[in-house]
Amino acid sequence: MLTHFDIDLPEPLQFENLTAIIPDEDLQRLIWQLRRQTGYDFRDYKVSTLRRQIIRRMGLQQVETLPAYLTLLEHQAGEAQQLVKGLLINVTSFFRDPEAFEVLKTSALLPLLKTMSIDDVFRVWVPGCASGEEAVSIAIVIHECLRELNIQDMQVRIFATDLNRELIQRARSGIYPATISEQLSMSRLKDHFLKIEEGYQVRPHLTRMLVWAEHNLIEHPPFSSLHLISCRNVLIYFQARLQTKIRAFFQFALRAGGILFLGSSEAMPEALDIFTIIDSKHKIYQRTPGAAYQWISLDQPLFTKAPSTSEEPMTAPGKSQRSSDDHELRIIHEMLLDHYHSTCAIVDERYRVRYTYGDIDHYLRLIPGRDGQHSILSMAREGLDVELTIALYEAFESDRVVIRQGVSVKSAGGERLINVIVKPIRDEALSGRFQLIVFEFSPAGRNLESAPPESREGEEGVTVTRLREELQQARQALQNATHALQAKSEELTSSLEEISSANEEIQTTNEELRTSKEELESMNEELNTLNTQLTNQNHALTQANNTLYNFLQSSANGVIFLDQRLAIREYTEAVTRIFSLRKSDVGRPLSEIVSKFKSDTLTTVAANVLDTLVNIEREDQTVSGQWYKIEIRPYRTTNNIVDGLVLTFSEVTAQKQARDQAELAYQYVRKVVDTIENSLLELDQEFRVIAANPAFFRQFQVQPEDTVGRLLFELGNGQWDIPDLRHLLSDILPQQSTVHDYVVQHDFPRIGQRTMRLNARQIEEIDRILLIITDVTDLDSHQT
Repeated sequence: MLTHFDIDLPEPLQFENLTAIIPDEDLQRLIWQLRRQTGYDFRDYKVSTLRRQIIRRMGLQQVETLPAYLTLLEHQAGEAQQLVKGLLINVTSFFRDPEAFEVLKTSALLPLLKTMSIDDVFRVWVPGCASGEEAVSIAIVIHECLRELNIQDMQVRIFATDLNRELIQRARSGIYPATISEQLSMSRLKDHFLKIEEGYQVRPHLTRMLVWAEHNLIEHPPFSSLHLISCRNVLIYFQARLQTKIRAFFQFALRAGGILFLGSSEAMPEALDIFTIIDSKHKIYQRTPGAAYQWISLDQPLFTKAPSTSEEPMTAPGKSQRSSDDHELRIIHEMLLDHYHSTCAIVDERYRVRYTYGDIDHYLRLIPGRDGQHSILSMAREGLDVELTIALYEAFESDRVVIRQGVSVKSAGGERLINVIVKPIRDEALSGRFQLIVFEFSPAGRNLESAPPESREGEEGVTVTRLREELQQARQALQNATHALQAKSEELTSSLEEISSANEEIQTTNEELRTSKEELESMNEELNTLNTQLTNQNHALTQANNTLYNFLQSSANGVIFLDQRLAIREYTEAVTRIFSLRKSDVGRPLSEIVSKFKSDTLTTVAANVLDTLVNIEREDQTVSGQWYKIEIRPYRTTNNIVDGLVLTFSEVTAQKQARDQAELAYQYVRKVVDTIENSLLELDQEFRVIAANPAFFRQFQVQPEDTVGRLLFELGNGQWDIPDLRHLLSDILPQQSTVHDYVVQHDFPRIGQRTMRLNARQIEEIDRILLIITDVTDLDSHQT
């Protein structure tokens, strides 16, 4: 059911937010409102598709909330139909997925046709055919199969149906644009299509197979005794309940061994035993002989919206269609020329004259007015009306030839005797019943008025007696015929009333169907676009999964994924060095898995992380002496939903040993520094005191809490803001990196005038300055 309809999509929708925008309760309200306004029931339609189209219409109408859109839908004429137009789908092409059609031909149709007789009728149903490309494709494949098996004379009936009347009319014309040459091979295009001005037209050998009809797959009863059903990419638009119902229709419609051909995104549930798989990849199934039928329930009455059952063939373009009346008259005319040379007339069931032949004026009076509107009884000349009435009644009643001999007819040429022969016309090409009336001149029927007087007087008595007997018989027959005609007239009146009522219902149905003109197209095109995007996304997802798998498996770090029950969901190969894991352990609780750690508190810590959602990092040692860094963090989905834990194990044995050695070295250096009698300061690049040794605190009589973390020049109320010291640190040291024996004198409030020899070094690797202060005051005094 697909046709082309270009649509410019807005920015990609965030599908996870559609439910929040249109809650289920509001969606049901809209579905019921659509059903009330348009008659279309979308309760079993895919919910995601409904939401996308509703949001699309809301955007086009610049409506921000669903209640506001419901109000708009109620009061704005045509909006409901526009929404329905977006929800219904029509997209198709010739031989979509050519490989699938080739498998259908070789694995299904050829084996099935080999089991059939040339006298059988091969019956096919293509529901949702749209503009007919798929149905014509099926016809081409069947024709090729018949040709290969040399049974081209087998009769084939392909019932191609769709809900859209306009699309059916387009398909019935058999005309397709020139662009179909891109979809068909040159051999198929040459064998099955004629090149015309508008493009290409399907050849007659295919049109004879195809029967186009309006049909609602959901509401109307299915066809039966079918050998093949091709229903591709229709079920994907329905929810599971409706799909089950349609599958039951297909099971009912197919005879044992019949073939079901579905689309690439559709499939039969594996639990069903009513179909066996011929090709799972291309979704080709065969009806299992003897399988029990599923119960089929028709929710809607069958006669309120019944489809057209007329089997209308394709018609050639540019040729006017003859009316049924002209067609009938042509057949009757040929019949008269072939078989009769007498004066005759042809009437229908209502005794209306449809055709006359020969010198009819002797028997019928011509009445002014439109041809074919007058009863032959009102046109019959004197003496013929009674006999003609009786003969016609008997002929229509018995459906056999009726002969009335010696009928006296008066006309302008005098009175004559004739034989009236009424013969039924039987021809399948004629619609309705017709009678051929032959007016045959009787051998004894010379003109009575022109006979000699002597002979006329001798025959007069005999004629009177005969006429009286015939008159009595005619009166009796006429009375019987009158009663019968009255009964028939009453039956005909009742039938006409019923037909009129049925015609009104059919007209109502046609008007309802006409409103859905091209509304299926936009949704199908959008779905095709979304399917393409989904295919690309699936391809990207597969690549991402492969990349992630290789990354995890090649990583030296072990990873375990737990669910909310702290059971194993997945793990990497590296983690098997710590835990005794096998593939069969997936689904088991972590507490049941044996690990090599000395501590057995891992499960408890993991449970705490799942409760608090706070990441934890810890280190643990195995019984063999290896150290591992363990990171436990919540497992979050793309919707930020916590759905378990992720445990990462990184071996840090070397780093642990290096840290321990560094710590020992640091402690050693610290002890050396603490034993030095000279004062030592560690400064950062801003001259902030990072550390000082005990000799500094003793010599300058300050406390650690008043020193560490403060700027050097602010210590002791600025007593260390010595210009020479500042010059050393700010100007000299950045240029030389190392300064030796730099002498500074300063008067400290507590310890008095002191002379200090400074040695400084800038350690660029860690952005530190090391300052060693040696008090040489006593040495200078002694020298002095």
